[in-house]
Amino acid sequence: MKKYIIIVIMVLMLASAMLFFLPAQKSIYVVSMTADEMSSSLANGTIAGFISWEPYPSKAVSKGYGRYLVNSGDIWENHPSCVLAISPDLKDEDMIKALVWAEVKSARFINNPSNREKVLKYGEEFSGLGRTEVSMAINNTAYIEFPDMNQMKKAIDILNKAGVLKNNITSMGYNNVDDFLSSLFIDKYYNEVRNNLENDPDWAPPAVNGSLRFGYIEGNMHYLSMFIAQKEGYFEKAGLIPGKNIQFVGYRSGRAITDALKHQEVDAATLGSTVLLRYRVNDNGKIRIINGVNSGGTSLVVRADSGIKTIDDLNGLKIATPGFGTCQDTLMRKMFEGFEIKTQ
Repeated sequence: MKKYIIIVIMVLMLASAMLFFLPAQKSIYVVSMTADEMSSSLANGTIAGFISWEPYPSKAVSKGYGRYLVNSGDIWENHPSCVLAISPDLKDEDMIKALVWAEVKSARFINNPSNREKVLKYGEEFSGLGRTEVSMAINNTAYIEFPDMNQMKKAIDILNKAGVLKNNITSMGYNNVDDFLSSLFIDKYYNEVRNNLENDPDWAPPAVNGSLRFGYIEGNMHYLSMFIAQKEGYFEKAGLIPGKNIQFVGYRSGRAITDALKHQEVDAATLGSTVLLRYRVNDNGKIRIINGVNSGGTSLVVRADSGIKTIDDLNGLKIATPGFGTCQDTLMRKMFEGFEIKTQ
């Protein structure tokens, strides 16, 4: 009996020693702020860093108080970001194809190196920022035509683990995640537009009749293609004349846009894909996603004068994101895999 007690004591001592030498759980404190609040809080040292969309990271860097630590595309290639979504009340297929065509033409315009000077000029006009900031923002952003569904599934997994999605996809009547995504992301319009442009780069859809209200987040460089579609006359060529039968309505956040879609204030909008996933699953939001807009274009920025060199150096510190369930929040969880995420 005495020998047994001694063995138990030795085992407990060994276990305690092992626990003592195990590395402590890394943690990060996360607060929700508007993009402007993030900038001022980083400048005054209230937070150690922030994760936001361009051009806020490039503004912080160009003004000298911020430094890029991680670009979202570096830690998650082809990750979900912004998309073009429409209300289910928008049933005019010619109108839908016109929207997709304008977005695709603009993305290709941006990605054509010969247009670089015009793209920078349009970026300055759209954002109100200088050439250096606009150039950094565009370099960090990939302007795409249609999102990667495999990466979208990874986003859903992250959202589920974080508790963002309140309903189970199968309980909504879908067989699986693939079934759910195929009902939400409608690629037939993009495929038709892409095929026509491959056969004839000058192809354009027939001019449409009717009017459209288009929502977007103001100043967000992810939506530069929408602005270029106006400046290069793509909307007008498709029969949508800005200020006449297409009205652009600016909002402060993706959540404000989903509210606008819900209350039928807009017919189409560009906004974050994870915000739309949450809206569809949690609020039974009736939407269709018909095109991609961008990947990348979100960065983790830290104080320029800090000694922070890696993600691990943020252990125990405070950063900001635009809010729970946003694209930036989802990217934050990817960046800080292995950390305990503590919200404040």
